[in-house]
Amino acid sequence: MGAFPFRSLQAIFAGLIFAGSAVGDIFLRLPTDNDALFRNKPEDFFMYVDRNFEGVKSKPWQGGDYGFTRTLVRTQAGPLGTKFHEGIDIKPIKRKADGTPLDVVHPVAAGKVVHVSANPRDSSYGRYIVIEHLLPGGNLYSLYAHLADTQCQVGQTVGTGNVIGTLGFSGVGLNKERSHLHLEFCILLQRDFETWYKSLKIATPNKHGIYNGMNLMGINPGPALKQCNEGTSFSLRDYLKSIPIEWVARVPATKILPDILSRYPILRRPGSANPQSWEIAFSSEGIPLSFTPSDKPCGAAEVIKATPRPYTQLYRTGGRVTGSSKAPVLTGSGKRYINLLMMNSQ
Repeated sequence: MGAFPFRSLQAIFAGLIFAGSAVGDIFLRLPTDNDALFRNKPEDFFMYVDRNFEGVKSKPWQGGDYGFTRTLVRTQAGPLGTKFHEGIDIKPIKRKADGTPLDVVHPVAAGKVVHVSANPRDSSYGRYIVIEHLLPGGNLYSLYAHLADTQCQVGQTVGTGNVIGTLGFSGVGLNKERSHLHLEFCILLQRDFETWYKSLKIATPNKHGIYNGMNLMGINPGPALKQCNEGTSFSLRDYLKSIPIEWVARVPATKILPDILSRYPILRRPGSANPQSWEIAFSSEGIPLSFTPSDKPCGAAEVIKATPRPYTQLYRTGGRVTGSSKAPVLTGSGKRYINLLMMNSQ
């Protein structure tokens, strides 16, 4: 049996009804018929990457998983992946005789289509779709990339029974053999993303509005999908609380609440009513896990805590923090990222 039959009537109800007025936790499901993730066969679920490390070529399925799974370097602790893969790459299970994938793609839950990028040349993601799912305390966004085609429109309400596209290999660095669906579960960082993007003075125009990949921070879809398969609904609040803190920054407070906190109140922790600064906790991937208001003054953003590692902080902060845990320092990338988070949309 494939992935589409649900495990319970509760899951069926969650998949068919779009939570409009009644917003609650949701059940998430696999977007294709590949259910090897639930059968403890990761090698059949994740699409491999071509790797050449220290002269040894391999095709590890681990490269298709979420996290720091790519660009190995040799450290005193052994080989270490340093490049963050923000989603999971799902293998096709149906192909034509010539290798063209046939797997159709469904939404992971009911929601509204908010972005369709149908031109494969507009992004390294190739053709991709973003769907918004209403949740208490902040919405979840699912992203489906490298599609062969798109079969939905912006503004369309969809459920898990809808086909939104076909798995493919559009985008940068892919071929037919490595066709896969790149799936992300994301939080939206900033509504005024365009202002921040223009400040970077990037020659390439932003063709994706606020649904540019730089403005969508991915969390790990695997554990979320597994818990729903086992009958537990997905709570963004609980999920974020379960992620380990890698580093903490202290940032000057502004008179207006940062945009992200107006949309994700679950991130705010108890503290000063009129803060001088915010202490922001981050995961290693850069997911903002909490904002704690503080009375401590702060002239400029700084790192106040970092998890000890036997190598540079660059390797486990996505390049946002450098130095040691005793003397961590924000990089230019880290400063720009915090600027994005601290902007308000008013």
